[in-house]
Amino acid sequence: MDELKLRAGEKIEAFHDAAVVAANSSKSRFYNVLQQTGDAIARLREAFNEMWHNDLVTEGRARAAAWAREATRRIQEGAPPLSPMILYQELVTLFKDHVWRRSLIIFLCGAAFGGSAGLVIGFRVGTRAPSGPHARALHTQIDQTVILVEDAVSPGAGVGEVLVRVQAFSVSSADRGVLRGRASALRSLLTSSPVTVGRGFAGVVLDVGAGVSDLEMGDEVWGCVSEWSGGAANELLAIRSTRVSKRPRHLAADTAASLPWAGTLALSVIHKIQYNLNNCKGKRVCVVGAGSGEGCALVQLLSYWGARLTVAAPKKVHLSLKNLGAHEFIDTDGNELVAPSWLLLEQHASRTGPWDCAVCCAGAGAPPFPLPGPSTLLKATAPRRAMVELRPQSLLTDRLPMPFWILFTASFYTIRICRWLVGCGTHTDWLEDRHHLHPGLETLRQLVESGQLSPVLDKVFLPQEFESALAHACREDAIGTTVIRFP
Repeated sequence: MDELKLRAGEKIEAFHDAAVVAANSSKSRFYNVLQQTGDAIARLREAFNEMWHNDLVTEGRARAAAWAREATRRIQEGAPPLSPMILYQELVTLFKDHVWRRSLIIFLCGAAFGGSAGLVIGFRVGTRAPSGPHARALHTQIDQTVILVEDAVSPGAGVGEVLVRVQAFSVSSADRGVLRGRASALRSLLTSSPVTVGRGFAGVVLDVGAGVSDLEMGDEVWGCVSEWSGGAANELLAIRSTRVSKRPRHLAADTAASLPWAGTLALSVIHKIQYNLNNCKGKRVCVVGAGSGEGCALVQLLSYWGARLTVAAPKKVHLSLKNLGAHEFIDTDGNELVAPSWLLLEQHASRTGPWDCAVCCAGAGAPPFPLPGPSTLLKATAPRRAMVELRPQSLLTDRLPMPFWILFTASFYTIRICRWLVGCGTHTDWLEDRHHLHPGLETLRQLVESGQLSPVLDKVFLPQEFESALAHACREDAIGTTVIRFP
């Protein structure tokens, strides 16, 4: 027993000695780190003092202080302050014997270009890498073809975002413009997603990110994605909550998906021409290419508010447009030599009288760009904003040459940084038409629930039939919106 106690005591003493050694070692290491930190701070302080008391810096501080005192005195006396050119001349006098002017210019140019390149590289490298569950998506390839990917990676809902299981999305002529390069330059600055097609969508919220209070899991929603923000052709779509809203409960997913993009475009037109339920009665409105989704929405709303609608579209869709509320019809199936010159509409206006407003949509039968002068189609009392073009055109960023594109890129990222610094966040909702965001979608929902507007669904396709769906959406006998549904 005594031997056991002796051994136990020896082990405890050995443990104690080891603990003491470890504590002393840690203490010495801590003091070493503390001493090294103090030495580094002392060296930095010495370097700063040496630079601060340098003859060049001292003389520059004196000249700047004298210029500031003189400017303050002149302002107090009511005289105009000194011109900044005087300070510039003082600095030139100060540096002429110490710094070569060409070297200074080279340094400033290098700092500007280097800073711009750093901003661009930093934002691109800092882009969130896709990670999350797998879903089906329509990916756009380098040659602008679209293929169905069964195991595309979908990111989860971030701060201010919701994760939506997209049940259906719309296909329109805007997607054809995207595949031909529209907004590709600006889109490269905003997203690296290979999904570019699908403008309007409808689905169910699967997850809600931090900061989202107006939506919950299980809510049936709809929304739209602009051409420069990617696309909605993804079964799992992470999107900012400001770009979706609850959809009307009585609408099925494929029917609801046909309206967000077309309906918000119609709302933007109505906002431009400033028509509403109180001032629209008796107005004569011409809708060119009325067979498109936005054209059908315009015909419904304006006819419900009492306007007299003239529609220019192929004869195959006249009956459908009449059921939506159109009153007069212009057949655009005529001679190819007539339609491109807008002569057909001008002749109709000369026979029946000019219109108060004219809107050119992306449907079949719309004459090519550009729009004619307002004097040929509109009344003399109609404002210039009463002639509205809705067909997608190339953006300015798509036509910028390389030097101006570099300048635009640097300016764009600088604006985003400034917005982040003042607390506006890093989102790009400020680039969107406000009717494509939550307030416009809510207005659209109220119009549907009040019976003033109904979705016009043309045909439903499967994701692997995208090419057929796009071809059908651009046909002359298309009426309303073509939709692709995830089975």
